[in-house]
Amino acid sequence: MNRRWQIVSAVTALAAVGFVGSVLTTPPATGYESSLHDAYPPQTWVGFGLALVGSLALLFRSVTTGRPGWRYGVGTLASVYAVFFALPLFRGYYIYGTPMSDAFYHFGIVRDVLETGAVPETGYPATHVLYTTLTTITGVPVRVLQPVVTFCFFLLFVGSCFLLGLSFFGRRGGLATLGAATPLVFVTNHLMTLPWLFALPFLPLSLALAHRWSGRRCSSRTGLVGVTFVCGIALVFYHPVTALVTVLALVVYVGVVAAPSLRRRLPLRRDEANAAVGRAYAVPVRYPLVLGIAGILWYLSISHFTHFLERVVTNDIDGGAASYASTAQRTSYSAWELVWEFLVLEWGTVLVYTVVGAGIAAVILSRVLRGRDNCLERLCVTQYGAGVGVAVFFVGSRMLSRNVVRINNYTVIGAILLLGLAITGLVSYRDAAADRWKRQGATTILRGLCVTVIVVALLAGAVAYEDDRHVTHATMAGAEWHHENHDSGIDTRAFRMSEQLQRYFEGTTGADPDDRQFHRSLEGYQLPTRLGYDDHGSVGDVYENETYLVTKTADIEWARNRPPDRRAEIDHYTAADLARLRADPAAHRIYSNGDVSVWLVAPDE
Repeated sequence: MNRRWQIVSAVTALAAVGFVGSVLTTPPATGYESSLHDAYPPQTWVGFGLALVGSLALLFRSVTTGRPGWRYGVGTLASVYAVFFALPLFRGYYIYGTPMSDAFYHFGIVRDVLETGAVPETGYPATHVLYTTLTTITGVPVRVLQPVVTFCFFLLFVGSCFLLGLSFFGRRGGLATLGAATPLVFVTNHLMTLPWLFALPFLPLSLALAHRWSGRRCSSRTGLVGVTFVCGIALVFYHPVTALVTVLALVVYVGVVAAPSLRRRLPLRRDEANAAVGRAYAVPVRYPLVLGIAGILWYLSISHFTHFLERVVTNDIDGGAASYASTAQRTSYSAWELVWEFLVLEWGTVLVYTVVGAGIAAVILSRVLRGRDNCLERLCVTQYGAGVGVAVFFVGSRMLSRNVVRINNYTVIGAILLLGLAITGLVSYRDAAADRWKRQGATTILRGLCVTVIVVALLAGAVAYEDDRHVTHATMAGAEWHHENHDSGIDTRAFRMSEQLQRYFEGTTGADPDDRQFHRSLEGYQLPTRLGYDDHGSVGDVYENETYLVTKTADIEWARNRPPDRRAEIDHYTAADLARLRADPAAHRIYSNGDVSVWLVAPDE
């Protein structure tokens, strides 16, 4: 390693140590804070950024030159990411997410398993069994385990992409694909309990196993059959829809790689085979058929999945990605605010990878037209195209979610694969080119791709932790107090709360659907804008019957951080409205912990 790279290594190490040291020495939050980023001094994030840049630079140096050093870069990157994932614990948050997060629903199922010993009927029990096992063995609360589990699954995703690149392109290609997978492309989703994201690492892993399987002789496939079977079971039980997408990826692989190879080799094997060899070859062929039939029957036995199919057939799915995107034109966001909020903060990383993948795919397609491509190039382009097709299908059919990042997860894997292919191919082209201008051109494009990955890593690190997206201990204490002490005959009004909290406190089987305190969207559970003081002089004039009001510091801060024009379109209240509520004789505060208050409104007073 020359002196310049020794300096890069030293700066990377110092930056990583500085980031970790700054996190450890900064005291936790003492009250509600809107931004996790603002909680740390600027030098903390400078250290984090330098550590990311230096680690990825060392990794890509090994890819482009064949020199050692990538292990040091990967190790440093993993250490920095480990602390980054644990930042909510260091800040003293109850959990990263909002009171409306699905994590509370999943943790409610974990409570069911711990209390009853049985897993409630769900379409993906693996996540709940995993958390139950970990909290039983370690004694650590399930909410504290979330950063640990999410970090481990991120490592699994990166490792699976490395194995995929290794099996497709060799050692250099594996490292290039690993580098392309290291940014937190799915941004804030990486930091929360999401079964679809936990299942995603098994997609590239399944492709890697399929490629190794297709390249082996029949007698050496027994171990791979077992590994593939275990991988498939894990994938289905983590998230059935992701399992279906994985099946599509495998079908694409068979169509592009395995089927042409089998057409060439089967006649030769048929001439050489005896009865024993024929039976040995027949076993792997029958496995997919048997497993496929069993899988279809199992899917149809899941009530969640059959209900989902019914909604697809009847087109009874609200809030899909198409409708979510179409609402942008009906809001008061300015053009700049739309670009910043959606194209940069929410979808920026996925958008960059999608555009880069499309550019690489276009180059490969031009090679296809000239007859200069190979089988793996066609496979990577087809996988990327299939990912785009799946995303378009989900958007057009208003299915699954309005989460644009989620519905593009297959596209992102295709883009990662294309980046690994492009970087590997450019290195080989540069080394083989005799013309100086061709070498310089390849080097320039190669550097551009590596810099793109580094920029995406920096962008992802900057936007992964969203403002006002954490739950404090005070919020949970107030919600739990109200849950345990409320009168079920009195309605509750709250802002940015959901029924998931009730499931978290009682479990999904113990929650009484007729005694719901919170709901994320139904109007009958929401606080009115300005607490009703826009149209009434007292909250006693707003309600006909006794009503609970739950107010939080987080509500005021969240609304304050929205764009000014946007506040007119959302239900919110201000500190001045809360001061009027304190002085309102019709409102009686029955609980307060500083950040959360519970009020009982008596209309007759």
